[in-house]
Amino acid sequence: MTAWKSFQTRALSAIAALALIFAAYYFFQVRGLQFVIFLAVAIGIWELQEILFNKESSKFIRALFFALTFAVFALSSITLNLGALAFSIALIILILASLFVLHTTGDLQRMVRIQANGALGMFYMGLLPAFAYRLLDTQGLNWFIFLLAVVFAGDTFAYIFGVLFGRRKMMPAVSPKKSWEGSFGGLFGSLVAAALCGYFLLPEFNLSFLMPLALFAGYAGQFGDFFESLLKRVAEVKDSGKIMPGHGGVLDRIDGVLFASPVILLGVLILSHLLS
Repeated sequence: MTAWKSFQTRALSAIAALALIFAAYYFFQVRGLQFVIFLAVAIGIWELQEILFNKESSKFIRALFFALTFAVFALSSITLNLGALAFSIALIILILASLFVLHTTGDLQRMVRIQANGALGMFYMGLLPAFAYRLLDTQGLNWFIFLLAVVFAGDTFAYIFGVLFGRRKMMPAVSPKKSWEGSFGGLFGSLVAAALCGYFLLPEFNLSFLMPLALFAGYAGQFGDFFESLLKRVAEVKDSGKIMPGHGGVLDRIDGVLFASPVILLGVLILSHLLS
């Protein structure tokens, strides 16, 4: 597939996803967006399970990981303090289950691998999505749009700049196609998105705050992409799924959002504290 064809496919897929988000908000307001987040997290956990446990034969362990990770997210979406407790209890349950179910096999490395992957997965798709949910729930729609705009604009600009100007690879062992030129283009896209959001959605906030926040969040989002690429490379899979043509799975689309959301939420909380 040529770069132009790939971009067209990615664009159409992104437009369809944005149309779904807009329709959810148009008909159901914030509740609709919250449902979309829950749906995306459920699909993302399923995809992550296929990556982290692709060689695990125990269906019970795989199902338990899915249920516990979704529970961690659901409880974290109520309050992040409850999420920390839920994460701890869920991980203890998974550790106990792996010991009881697999101790007769004598495969200690398998047990440790399940426990380590479980901890990583619960953090990645249990705790991190809750920051985006809490941003929407506590700070409002405009800040949630700011998060998505900064990450998605950064991703789009990074792709365009990478295709047009990409020469020097950033981390070829992790993600062979990503370049420094694409990274700088992505940061530029995040700054453009921040400026537009500042003008149309958040005019009460100074650009001297929004622009650095977008820069840090955009950079974090890029490494969210790298992190997911690392997971896929270790698991020897190309995409997390096939639900979004041109992108792959839901996890391929929201990996940057997962890393950027706590950065933006922290920035907003710091600003709120300073203003109070």
